[in-house]
Amino acid sequence: MAQLSLPPWTPLYDSVKNDIVSTTSDTQLNGKLYAKLLVCLEGQAMKNMLSRKHLCANGLLLLQELHHMYKPKNVPEVITAKTAELWSKMKRSNYETVDDYYQSFSRVT
Repeated sequence: MAQLSLPPWTPLYDSVKNDIVSTTSDTQLNGKLYAKLLVCLEGQAMKNMLSRKHLCANGLLLLQELHHMYKPKNVPEVITAKTAELWSKMKRSNYETVDDYYQSFSRVT
């Protein structure tokens, strides 16, 4: 939020809420934010965000998605999403004990 409170990002910052604005008509600045955020990502985080076509060139929405996905802990919606991801992508291997599988789940959440 500190970065967004400084020019040229101030049109995307709500100083009253100390948060990003919910919408903007400045598509150029919104696209620039999207590009800046993507540069900061790497690995699986980048793949996850690039696979979400509805985020394309929408920096505000990308920032919201990143916040919801990576910032909060022990939020029911986040736990549900990560559990679904775990069960769909992280199948228990034949050599893996139940305890090891649970530990991999704990690392994801």
